[in-house]
Amino acid sequence: MLCVPADAKRFIAKAAERGSDLIVLDLEDGVAPSAKSQARAALGEAVRALAVAGVPIYVRVNNVQALLAGDLHASVHAGAAGIVMPKLESAAQVIALDDALAHEEEAASRPPGEVGIIGLIETPLGVCRAFEIAQASPRLVSLGLGSEDFSAAMGMEPTAQALCGPAQTVAIAAVAAGLHPIGLPGPVGEFSDIQAYGEVVRLARALGIRGAICIHPAQVAVLNEVMAGSAVEIAAARRVVSAFDAALANGQGAIAVDGRMVDAPIANRARVLLQRAELASMRGGRP
Repeated sequence: MLCVPADAKRFIAKAAERGSDLIVLDLEDGVAPSAKSQARAALGEAVRALAVAGVPIYVRVNNVQALLAGDLHASVHAGAAGIVMPKLESAAQVIALDDALAHEEEAASRPPGEVGIIGLIETPLGVCRAFEIAQASPRLVSLGLGSEDFSAAMGMEPTAQALCGPAQTVAIAAVAAGLHPIGLPGPVGEFSDIQAYGEVVRLARALGIRGAICIHPAQVAVLNEVMAGSAVEIAAARRVVSAFDAALANGQGAIAVDGRMVDAPIANRARVLLQRAELASMRGGRP
């Protein structure tokens, strides 16, 4: 997911060309407090400009009482497919957000439940309540850790050593609720050292995380490549699935492939990788 400030016309113009699966128009951290109203007013034009590319558009709103209602109104009436809700700390917050979106959908003559929610957990309390948050609304499609804000709340640096635990906790809660797990166990702002960013993305994948919000176009290609799987990994997965299916047909439940034992869980993991690779191929440039 590529995040661009909602008032940055020159970034928005090229956002759909960067290969992301989803574009996030930002009203929160990427917009200065003095420019919040201007960015909100620009949503309609930005959504219309990007809609022709066929990439879903979400809006990251401000989880601040003075701004949230106006952000939701503008997002739904602009035609956004969903909103990104930062700093979730309770199921009650999600339920209230669901109710507010239902009201705005009705006012905008949009189908009930059409607007989705990507949730970000960015505080220690939110991590402790991750499972109940993940279960709170059918609008939720994705949930992840906001590593920078979480690290600030903990008074620590956003290192892999510090963030693996909370990032995977949120990912487990997301998967248990049938949601798409996102986030990175490390800093999200690294774009000058793409190799270092790639290492963080590989660690995220190892933790069961399957996506992230990118704040720079250079990060998108790295995230796509790592999450879709390398050519070597895909070829190995094909060998595993082919051999295991043949073994099952012969009445065998476990076999050796490439020097390792393969049974049902390992074969199923290979199938999931192949499904992701197929989706990446079908999306043609947006793995």
